[in-house]
Amino acid sequence: MTDVRQPTDLSSPLRRRLLRAALLAPAVAALATLPGCSTPPHFDGSFIQPWRSHLDLTAQDWKRHMALARQLGCRQIVVQWAGLYGSGGDADWDVPDPVMQLIFSTAAAEGLQVRVGLPYHSGWWKALQAADPAALDAFLALTLDHARRYLQRAPWARQANFSGWYLPYELEQFHWAQDDRQQRLCTWLAALSAAAKAGTPHVTAISTYFSRLPTTGSLAQLWTRILEQAPLRPMVQDGVGVAGLDNLDGVDPLLALLRARNVDFDVVVELFEELASSPADGSHFQAQTADAARIAKQLAWAERSGAAGVFAFALDPWLSQDTPRAQALRRRWRTGAQ
Repeated sequence: MTDVRQPTDLSSPLRRRLLRAALLAPAVAALATLPGCSTPPHFDGSFIQPWRSHLDLTAQDWKRHMALARQLGCRQIVVQWAGLYGSGGDADWDVPDPVMQLIFSTAAAEGLQVRVGLPYHSGWWKALQAADPAALDAFLALTLDHARRYLQRAPWARQANFSGWYLPYELEQFHWAQDDRQQRLCTWLAALSAAAKAGTPHVTAISTYFSRLPTTGSLAQLWTRILEQAPLRPMVQDGVGVAGLDNLDGVDPLLALLRARNVDFDVVVELFEELASSPADGSHFQAQTADAARIAKQLAWAERSGAAGVFAFALDPWLSQDTPRAQALRRRWRTGAQ
């Protein structure tokens, strides 16, 4: 029986990125393009993880970002969340409608579709670790109500280049090993997907990853149960940015299940690598852009995966920023060097 009171899985890509962004702030300088690319890698999409600093980007900034995505083959941009809440007061915020509209219009100009993440509640990890089932039930009920209210008022499904909703909570096998917790999760996901289905033919997407924490839980078994109750599109993170290339071995059984069930899914290739100086408790996550040789191995895996789409996490900031590593990666991809 899994002890859900164990520490949060710090290999979680989203948790680490949340910590990173809160402490370091994302790059928001003018985004670089790749003029004259000969044989850059191909991505079908990329993520945008909005922070308050993104609200200051100009239309030209967004145009450069979308042009970079299109130049690398992207057909879709995933806005990871439409807002952040759970801290209370002024700390809660939504992406303003004019900013979201700017994302849609600049994406449309480059022929890109946009998938929109629902607002993200910062209490997710605390709720997962709660020993009292009532605490988890309360969190799931709260976030379901909030999501329904947002979906009722959000106009984005009427945009011509809208490509569906995204649930900004990431699923792994450690916190959902117990039967009763799995059923709570499935009921919640079924209700969320039903609410998101109104007014759009697109299947709602959600990310998932393989947790390195020891558990009796199986990611493939968890998704077998989810898919029986909730029609969702899995976006499977490779987890290489934190856990290294060996993490692909943990992901592969889930991919085999999805292929066997003919489920449409995407894979997410992480363009960063965690620095060894990061504290083990995740309190000050530090990372840098990964080198091209490692990313090439991830892309080869992605091409063999059977995924409908290969997504980057993320062109901004790991390719667009002006660090030596990002500059080197842009030069390599611009020249097609091997």
